[in-house]
Amino acid sequence: MSMVMYLRRASHADIARIGEDSEAAHRFAFEEGDQDRDLVDFDVAWDAVHFMLCGESYDTVHPLGIIACRLPEIGLDANGFGGFSVISPLAMKHFAKALAALSDEELARRYDPHAWLANDLYRGDMFVEDDEENPAETRAYVMQGVPALRRLASSCAANGEGAIRILV
Repeated sequence: MSMVMYLRRASHADIARIGEDSEAAHRFAFEEGDQDRDLVDFDVAWDAVHFMLCGESYDTVHPLGIIACRLPEIGLDANGFGGFSVISPLAMKHFAKALAALSDEELARRYDPHAWLANDLYRGDMFVEDDEENPAETRAYVMQGVPALRRLASSCAANGEGAIRILV
């Protein structure tokens, strides 16, 4: 079983409605919405994207670190790992500003599966193997969530909204 990650746009009212209820968080996370600006699906590439954004692994205070930083948790998912975490509107505003300053070209230059493996990133070994077989396809897979991430961050910042990070 793999751990996949999503980010879902969440207003103050959404966050309040969810509260500490992981069942409500699950319903909210996967309800219908504008999939073009409301949800980002990183699949298993979430840790690689985090590393490309921040240049470091796991928890960081970097403004681009929302993917793998410590956040207030709502609860565990049904499988007992990961779960739901709240990204505040202020954190999303800082994230959006920092992300806007980082071009896709610069982000793509940070693509380095061997560094991910050396830093013990989630699925780092898989990315090294896949990159050796088909580097263009692997790079495209890792980068697939970036356009949606830019739209989500911009939408959240413009509307004073936060997000829910979902790791299932």
